[in-house]
Amino acid sequence: MNSTQDDSVPSNELRAEAAAWIARLRDEQRDPGLEAEFHAWLAESNEHRRAFDRMTRAWEQAGKIRMRARDEVADVRKERRSRFMPWGAALAATLVLAVITAVYYWRDNAFATGVGQRQVRVLRDGTRIVLNTDTRIELHYDEHVRRVRLIRGEAWFDVSKHPTWPFLVSVGDEEIRALGTSFIVRHDNDEDLSVTLVDGQISVSPIAQNDEAPSKAPQVLAPGQRLIISRHQPPALDRPELSRVTAWERGRVEFDDTPLEAATTEMNRYNSTHIRVSDVEVAQLRVGGVFRAGDSDEFVKIVTAAFGLRADRNGSEIMLTRPVTPAPRP
Repeated sequence: MNSTQDDSVPSNELRAEAAAWIARLRDEQRDPGLEAEFHAWLAESNEHRRAFDRMTRAWEQAGKIRMRARDEVADVRKERRSRFMPWGAALAATLVLAVITAVYYWRDNAFATGVGQRQVRVLRDGTRIVLNTDTRIELHYDEHVRRVRLIRGEAWFDVSKHPTWPFLVSVGDEEIRALGTSFIVRHDNDEDLSVTLVDGQISVSPIAQNDEAPSKAPQVLAPGQRLIISRHQPPALDRPELSRVTAWERGRVEFDDTPLEAATTEMNRYNSTHIRVSDVEVAQLRVGGVFRAGDSDEFVKIVTAAFGLRADRNGSEIMLTRPVTPAPRP
């Protein structure tokens, strides 16, 4: 499944105004004419309505919080001009904003896909992210740095270039630094991480602990290189076929002389029906070709026909075995 969404967020000014209106509207001693003033502000632009709707949803997520604003928040004008906010209402609005902003960013800055899904996100800075199957990321943008945390799965980052605004991706204990580049990060479990540079330049280094310098020098990648980091083996640098590494973005899975066991593991990423291999000999059979991601039935049909295997289905599991050779007749 593909989807594209503009994740631009209201400006700090509009979010503050929306938070102030939330505080004023929940004041039990609000002025009788407040409703009319509020609707006039809301009618000024779609951005006002969008900011109020999003901040209201965040407020509701924050729980039962009661704020009372005692003074006027702003002089409401139909023309967009600067507004004055007295200190009492400003303080209440600031407290409201502080509470709901945490929920707001938690809701809108965590993206995830289910098994077999793909999703495209275009962020407010112009960066494009494609999420592969069963992937979750979290965004933490501020005025100094753009941070993304890959919790699990695989994502392709096309980073919008902003020389004074670094783009960092953290995965486990590693951190990837990029600036106007394109790369893929895959994190299947707690032990394995791979980073493939499609275009531009990136560096990969351990995350510094307690503000100390990283224990290792950054590994700088050139276009086409892939860095594989495993807990049980030293880091490895190779140069894979990019068409195979990026095939998932086109809804495909490509194999070239791949052991059947590894091929089934890859196919299982895209389907809740899992293919299993019965013995070592079957697991080492070599597979090549292009398959539709998630089409386990077609994959099983092809490999059983090619290798003379037997496929037994049991619920959400398909077991591949060698057929039992019948005993010779007397």
